[in-house]
Amino acid sequence: MKEFYHSKKKKIRGWKRHKRKIERWKQSVIDLDMDHIREYERDYAKLWIHPFYSLVRRNPPNWYNRLLLDEMLNVYMNWYEKMTGENENFYLKIWLYEPDFINSQIVFSYKDCINTYDDTFDKNLVTKTFPIHKYESLADKLALFDWEAHIAAEIYWGTELKEDIVLESRTKGEVNEIINKSYKAEKVKLSYGNDILYKVNVGDVWLGTLKKGNFQQ
Repeated sequence: MKEFYHSKKKKIRGWKRHKRKIERWKQSVIDLDMDHIREYERDYAKLWIHPFYSLVRRNPPNWYNRLLLDEMLNVYMNWYEKMTGENENFYLKIWLYEPDFINSQIVFSYKDCINTYDDTFDKNLVTKTFPIHKYESLADKLALFDWEAHIAAEIYWGTELKEDIVLESRTKGEVNEIINKSYKAEKVKLSYGNDILYKVNVGDVWLGTLKKGNFQQ
């Protein structure tokens, strides 16, 4: 959520150490746990790299993101290779967030869970061009994928916004601003009654899927 991103960023030191964390992250996720996925039928790999992915999230500089994305692509390919031996249809995508790159992840599902993530994001109806300029050194790898633009949305429930006003954690003006900024308001029937779900556009999520014929064992 947006409030996790801190506006007062302390200077990050020790970049050699932080670069080594990328390799450790890759090694921790590159081998898809087949026993786990056969039991749960889905898995994911988030960028659990401190101090970027923490309670107060902060985006690394672009050069660091390029190193992360390079390894994400390598992990994706390894997972893809593992799953081609299963003779099952599967969902395997990179969720690449812009501008909040540190939220990016690799997501997998199959069998009964294969459609779990189909409606996770609303498709962006505005024509967008993938921001290849930010990752030019990876252009050849990125060209192996189809990239679809979706909306990164912050979710707000109407009842919770009203409670925020009562608790004085938000003013009426702040709540009205959220409602006015929302690109979608949906009436939802829940166990406790009817509610309104507000979605606010806070960026893009590019869903990357390997193009058919681009995998070589």
